[in-house]
Amino acid sequence: MALVYVVGQDIPLSATVTDADGAPVTDPAAVVVVTVTDPAGAVTTPAVVAAGGGVYRAIIPAVSVAGVWRYRWTATAPGVSWADADQVQVRPSDTELIVDLASVRAHLNITDGRQDDELRGFILAAGDMARHVLGPVMPEQHTEWHNGGTPTLTLDWQPVASVQGVTEYIAATAWVLTEQPLGASVDAYGYTVDLDRGQITRRAVGDAVCFPVGNKNVRVVYTAGRSGAVGYAVRLGALELIRHLWQLSQQGGRPRFGGAGYDAGDVPLPTGFALPSRVLELWAPERRPPGVA
Repeated sequence: MALVYVVGQDIPLSATVTDADGAPVTDPAAVVVVTVTDPAGAVTTPAVVAAGGGVYRAIIPAVSVAGVWRYRWTATAPGVSWADADQVQVRPSDTELIVDLASVRAHLNITDGRQDDELRGFILAAGDMARHVLGPVMPEQHTEWHNGGTPTLTLDWQPVASVQGVTEYIAATAWVLTEQPLGASVDAYGYTVDLDRGQITRRAVGDAVCFPVGNKNVRVVYTAGRSGAVGYAVRLGALELIRHLWQLSQQGGRPRFGGAGYDAGDVPLPTGFALPSRVLELWAPERRPPGVA
């Protein structure tokens, strides 16, 4: 079995039914069932096929939901009552990887594909960590509610690629604002956008005015991300992060490829931090501003 599947894939399941002494149960009268629960809570029971030697197999066909899929095997036979349970992880089919598998292999000096499945997990983890530090690399849409009472709002996720809509609420009335660049303002219901800083300023015929006072009464729909452009320093930082995590978890903290892990000879790597300083230095020019959620 793979470690992480993709939406649309079949997931093969396999179990070896044993008796109380650990011996495989080969009784043809054994009744074996696998119950599968998807991330949304829907339950199915795929067909189970005996493969011989107490081994039974089933397939979850073309998984359609990303998340954790749980499954539970049960088997009954004369004198036997057996059960086992596990789970598999399914990621969206459009998940973008911050670096490609071939580059990771080259960076780690791995020359075959025997560890590819594990490496993909490290790439996904590095992408999550990079997003937390840098903000989205690939475009993603967000809907946020902000408090009014100030002329400028700072969006949570940066960099901001575009703003699709801003709506302010006064009591039960919604007022849709339009983007009105300075020098081209037409009415009192406008806003301007500073994409570099991720800020929206309320405008009334060009002048900055406050959004109406309220708690979570300003709705903003926007796209964050870098349009899929991964800078070379960001890419190298991701490769170094994967190398660091790989060494700590797979090699007992001792570098065994590409020279010393921290330019200090063949010594154990420090284990106190998952995100080393050299990665943060590489990512420094692209880091999100402090105080952004």
